[in-house]
Amino acid sequence: MTAIYDLMTQQHHTAAYKAKMLHAVPDAPVMDRAEYVLQLCADKIVMDIGCTGELHHGIVQVAKKCYGIDIVECDAENFYRVDVDHAKSLPTPEDVQLVIAGEVIEHLSNPGHFLDLLHAYDCDVVITTPNAFSDVGRYLLLKDRIENVNVEHVAWYSWHTLKVLVERHGFSIVEWRWYNGKPLTAEGLIFRIR
Repeated sequence: MTAIYDLMTQQHHTAAYKAKMLHAVPDAPVMDRAEYVLQLCADKIVMDIGCTGELHHGIVQVAKKCYGIDIVECDAENFYRVDVDHAKSLPTPEDVQLVIAGEVIEHLSNPGHFLDLLHAYDCDVVITTPNAFSDVGRYLLLKDRIENVNVEHVAWYSWHTLKVLVERHGFSIVEWRWYNGKPLTAEGLIFRIR
């Protein structure tokens, strides 16, 4: 690995290359994704986008009130069935205080459109997504030439690519965290944006 890095730095040592291609990753703590999300949702009115799954049940337990959006039918209370890739708008109950979009953006054909729709909410939005450089993803690829990726995912995000995407669509990062693992190669990323 060191030989590859040395070769790369020799071939791409120009200032222009470095400015365009090399991005320092700032320090951030590693959190348990579910624990962090539940902590943020406590006593708030939450819109949970991608609300099928175990984490949604936890949000319902800790939130003051919880709405849900998903492309698949769900028997949850306050549920809206919406295909966020193609929707012209999202349901926007006036009382929403926090939006959770956990493990959604990597499924979307048009993540920029989705981010544009999120501006309808006047509150923080939490996005979680797998890390493109995670040990989880690299282990089987290097060992057996097998990709460890959900069959419905269409994108991998790194700290830099997710930052550029959310900023390009008018959001600022309030805070960010790694989830599960260790910095840089953790399983995923958590961005709280506004």
